[in-house]
Amino acid sequence: MKKLTFGFLAILLITISCNSSKSGMKEVETPFKGSKYESNRRYFRSVASGESINLETAKNKAMLNANQRLASSVQTEIKNVTENYQNERKADNTLGDFGERFQQLTREVMSTNLIGSNMIEEKTFIKSDKTYQVWIAMELRKKEMYKRMKQMAKEKNALSASEKKAIEEMIDKSIAELDDPN
Repeated sequence: MKKLTFGFLAILLITISCNSSKSGMKEVETPFKGSKYESNRRYFRSVASGESINLETAKNKAMLNANQRLASSVQTEIKNVTENYQNERKADNTLGDFGERFQQLTREVMSTNLIGSNMIEEKTFIKSDKTYQVWIAMELRKKEMYKRMKQMAKEKNALSASEKKAIEEMIDKSIAELDDPN
């Protein structure tokens, strides 16, 4: 009986000590969870929030944060695409500083293309202290972004003919891998 009581007490103490480590913390539920709000083969997506005592300021903060996250996702993918392309063409040394030129083109496209991103959803909350919290979910279609990059590359006089051709090949390959028929 003493062994049973001691065992029960030991389990009870372990349970209490494990639960006490979470004391004072409460999980916060945020909107826009799930695959509908995550980047995939066809879309770059981002979710962000903004908070302020002024509703418009809260919306602007949320939009700015969402666009920054979207741009970060695009830049990461473009960097990977560029590195993969350069690794495939390693033997061909005619590309020179192609990576840097392509990154510059990406920055130029992003400065114009994010304006064309779409807001999927928006939710507004008011907290007990009268502070507004706005959540925004954004998306940018990858195929459209690549097409815009291809068009800008064709129009860019600073790129040589071989760089333009390399960019076109790389973008065409990336578009083919998107599995996006539209």
